[in-house]
Amino acid sequence: VTLHRTVPDCYDKLLKDENCFVHNILNVTRNDSFFYNFRFQLAVLKKLRRLDKKNNFDIIHSHSGHLPHLFSQFQHIAPLVATVHSTSMGMNLNIKRYKTEKSETERYMGLFSEYIKSCEKISFKKVDRLFPVSKFTLDEIINLYNVDILGKSTVIPNATDPDMFRPMTSKYSKEIVVAFIGRFYAIKGFHIFLQALMNIKKKGYNIKPYLIGRGNTETINNYLQTFSSNYILQDLAPYNEMPAIYNYSDIVIVPSLYENCPSVVLEAMSSGKIVIASNVGGIPEIIQHEKNGFLFEKGNAEDLERKIISILENTYDTEKIKNNARETIIKRYQWKEKVKDICEIYKTVIQ
Repeated sequence: VTLHRTVPDCYDKLLKDENCFVHNILNVTRNDSFFYNFRFQLAVLKKLRRLDKKNNFDIIHSHSGHLPHLFSQFQHIAPLVATVHSTSMGMNLNIKRYKTEKSETERYMGLFSEYIKSCEKISFKKVDRLFPVSKFTLDEIINLYNVDILGKSTVIPNATDPDMFRPMTSKYSKEIVVAFIGRFYAIKGFHIFLQALMNIKKKGYNIKPYLIGRGNTETINNYLQTFSSNYILQDLAPYNEMPAIYNYSDIVIVPSLYENCPSVVLEAMSSGKIVIASNVGGIPEIIQHEKNGFLFEKGNAEDLERKIISILENTYDTEKIKNNARETIIKRYQWKEKVKDICEIYKTVIQ
């Protein structure tokens, strides 16, 4: 049950399964604006019971970053489980600490923070089971919202498909391509990424910024003037094109001020890339510094700069680190294993 949107080609096989149905309940295109989430909630409230009469749902699984299930909880249609990818309080606390230009969505989240906090607290209390995506997320819910959820929570991290995201042999660029993949929001730390790369470029290193995302492109273009035309700035790509994007990159930077279990980290590690990420949230649960990737102090462009230069100057055995990164994904972060855990919990909730 989702917004009306183009379904990625990689899901075609799944959608041909006669037991899989997609219900588009709101005919709008997601544009990362704040208010589309509220419209989606209202659409769920209006149509979910009608869909239940037709399909007789046994369980509802919501991804509660935007609380799409909030209003539906009061309808008591079926047992409800929710994956918690982040919390609004966690995001707002970290955004306030840094004086940088915020996106429209971030400004509205700050403006309506008390309302959103109340909604989240109701949600955490009412759902039958919670799946925080990291131990950090679980602790954050308990400490910031003062709710007792331990008895109904199981940490199930995000995962990826190592067959889809795998090392490839071809390399398209002679320069060292340093990538940022994500929304151009303050919380994602894109300004930290650009500041570090500007300083590295001024020191004479041959690097090429590669930015894939959507958001504050005006600010980004001002930063990128340092690189003349030797950079790539592109909109968000379809999911099935992401393996090629990781393959084009040499180093993937995740400079977020707040994260829980970012898919970019998992996909880049699975693709056999060097990942340098800020030491925030659930990221240290994935990356072991100097073993399968690198951590830098959040918000510190100078520390990120030092970490990138150490890679450029071959201070480390990067092949070993890349192999360790992929091995971490294969052992701990494969979807085909995580869904088994989820399905077992489905059974207990239904019973």
